[in-house]
Amino acid sequence: MELSLETDGSVAALKVRGDVTLTEASTITEYLRVARENGALRCVVDLSACTALPTTIVAVLMREQGRFATSGGTLALAGVGEQNPFLTQSVAAGRFGHYRTVEEGLAAERRASGAPFDAPSGGT
Repeated sequence: MELSLETDGSVAALKVRGDVTLTEASTITEYLRVARENGALRCVVDLSACTALPTTIVAVLMREQGRFATSGGTLALAGVGEQNPFLTQSVAAGRFGHYRTVEEGLAAERRASGAPFDAPSGGT
């Protein structure tokens, strides 16, 4: 698994690549905590390059979604496919906001936050 986090003011993107194992799922929590500490209220988790996720990922992401909501923000997903059938079902049931691409998600989240649409992205 590889993770990369980019924050731009109140909007962040966490990109997940490769297979995520059960023991690595908690690392996603840590990256999202860092995003919040860096001022992100809205975050898009990009799973388009992720090949497999453990079943526990649904609980992990729901808990993180609650943490963003408590701060007045939101957590959305992008690129959910067949990495985990339970996550796919959760997205279909509307438990998570979902975008086809991370670019689409970031643009929508920037608009929702009131940030300029073409805001430059900075790495963290």
